[in-house]
Amino acid sequence: MTSYPRRDDRRLPIALLAAPLALAGIGLAGCHGTSTPGPQATVANPCGALAPNKTSTLPMNPGQNQTEVDCSAWQAFIALNWKADPKKNGFPDPGAAWASFGTPGDTSPTVWESYYEAAAVFGSTTPLKGTWQAKRPAVKVLSRTSKLGDLDLSDIVQAGGGNHWLTNQRGDVTYYEVMMNQDEFEFITSQSGFDLTTAAGQLKCASQPGKVISDGPPPPPKGPLRGGLNFPAGFSNGWDDTDCIGNKASYGQQVGAMEIKASWTPLPADHSLDYRYKTAIAEIRDPASGKMRQVTVGLAGLHIARKRFPRLPWVWATFEHIDNTPDEAAGGGFSPPALPANPNQRPSPGFTFFNAKCTPQKDPVYQCRHNVPPIPCGKGGVCMPYKAPMQITRINPVGEPANSVTAYVWSLLPAKSVFNYYRLVNVQWPQANIGTPPGPRLRVPLTMGNPTPKGAAGGPGQIVANTTAESFQQKANSCMDCHVFASIASPSLLQATAPGALRKVTKTTGPEGLAPYASDYSFIFLAETKR
Repeated sequence: MTSYPRRDDRRLPIALLAAPLALAGIGLAGCHGTSTPGPQATVANPCGALAPNKTSTLPMNPGQNQTEVDCSAWQAFIALNWKADPKKNGFPDPGAAWASFGTPGDTSPTVWESYYEAAAVFGSTTPLKGTWQAKRPAVKVLSRTSKLGDLDLSDIVQAGGGNHWLTNQRGDVTYYEVMMNQDEFEFITSQSGFDLTTAAGQLKCASQPGKVISDGPPPPPKGPLRGGLNFPAGFSNGWDDTDCIGNKASYGQQVGAMEIKASWTPLPADHSLDYRYKTAIAEIRDPASGKMRQVTVGLAGLHIARKRFPRLPWVWATFEHIDNTPDEAAGGGFSPPALPANPNQRPSPGFTFFNAKCTPQKDPVYQCRHNVPPIPCGKGGVCMPYKAPMQITRINPVGEPANSVTAYVWSLLPAKSVFNYYRLVNVQWPQANIGTPPGPRLRVPLTMGNPTPKGAAGGPGQIVANTTAESFQQKANSCMDCHVFASIASPSLLQATAPGALRKVTKTTGPEGLAPYASDYSFIFLAETKR
């Protein structure tokens, strides 16, 4: 059973208590200590056979309980953050050794960074079939300042979505990247007769009548239908992926569709914090002026969403940098996060998205209030500039078994690896295995598959949230609460949305009196479709 400790019930030593709280508000260079990394103490393996290891192997077993799921998620984090093969997108570099995993200052792409950017897939005007190995840009170009992009989720989540940016204590906004793996890319781009980068193609795929398929003798005429807009779940005994029509098909590496959502924060120009971040070189667009500048960015948060048989409603894992935020405390206060011990961590230079010394006089915009969503200047006479630092706290402290699994992984990492500064927050996953395989013509909302943690149905203590991606929605919804409403980008929705406006995601029925066709828990179609 998953344990969620109360705020007054910390079960693990708090490594950050040694860092003076006076530093926690500035998040600037020159505040770290000078401790020397040393050998890790032996940490018990809580994972059994699914224990994360020192390899680039992506796990095929998503796990059968919360501990196993957390262990599988950490191994996926390791595999995806392995240095990418420079000659083969989406694969680990066979020459990269464990000792180099997370080398500080290494800006070369990791496996997930060699995936395809969603905007590039849907923004292309030429067919992309067979182009997975096309050369990726040498420098990231980051312009998203909201994980939700151009979507307005105000009908299904607290505080809505879109136009809600996140600003660090240096006055820099957070930038977001949405990547898809080869399995998902090929499902979208290689369908015969269906252009899934267009609204018309998505509608045609989702509304197919489907087919009955079988691995053995001819299937019964009334067997479950397959086909429609259903992403691949990967090779497995008892399972076949299908195309839009319902024919058996295989895609990419046959590991199941994966979407990676990354949060990047610009780092100090003197590189004084590079030693504790997964870094990249990026061209970032200033949201106020539109001007571009090249900076070093640090990974602040990472969502890993994966569809893997038999967890067909996907598995949703989320990781964060340990410097992001403190935990919320009673009465509007805060407390340092409870972290497993790790002698290879240097003292914290301060929180990235929180100022422990905040005063209303020095914070005229947010008045030191926690987790307040910003309002763009010019709306309702309110002006919250992009450069105003925010006060973000974690509403639900990270508990067990996530902390124990993180402690075990930290004990394996190279002493100077930047990934010593990253932790698993939680994983939401469907406990129910499939009964009838999902078929064509499915409409929102889809099933949540009896998830754990339960999300909104279980109350605030069961919400899974990343403070860099769901900063202002931590009390209302978990991943699956929202993604069951993900739909295709219908032609009528594109026509009804004014240029530059947000696309409204709704629970209500469409003009035909029916709910929209579902897009297999992915908002990529609704957010990225341009035509």
